[in-house]
Amino acid sequence: MGQPTLEEFRRWLQTEISALESTGERSAEEERLLQLDIALQEAMAFTAAWKLREEASVKPTIRERSVRLVSDGPQKQGQPSNAVKCDSCDADYDEDLGFCPVCGETR
Repeated sequence: MGQPTLEEFRRWLQTEISALESTGERSAEEERLLQLDIALQEAMAFTAAWKLREEASVKPTIRERSVRLVSDGPQKQGQPSNAVKCDSCDADYDEDLGFCPVCGETR
């Protein structure tokens, strides 16, 4: 069993909407139904936007830093014995970690 696809996500959303509509109760379910409907619309808009970008040969995504540093934080005593430099933000981190703790870039 692998990662779910966008199509599977849309089907799941539609199943959840159908289940809520069939209950007949209209209190907290109305808010959940609205959330699911909005999520389904966003999934469909995402698919359409992705296809347009691919057809226009535009890179669909841009890698952004996932973390903004507020301060440098505490200073370390030294580099780890198996330190590597991040390709994205040039921070030093432990190779065993597998990702940069500063920007989230994976190896």
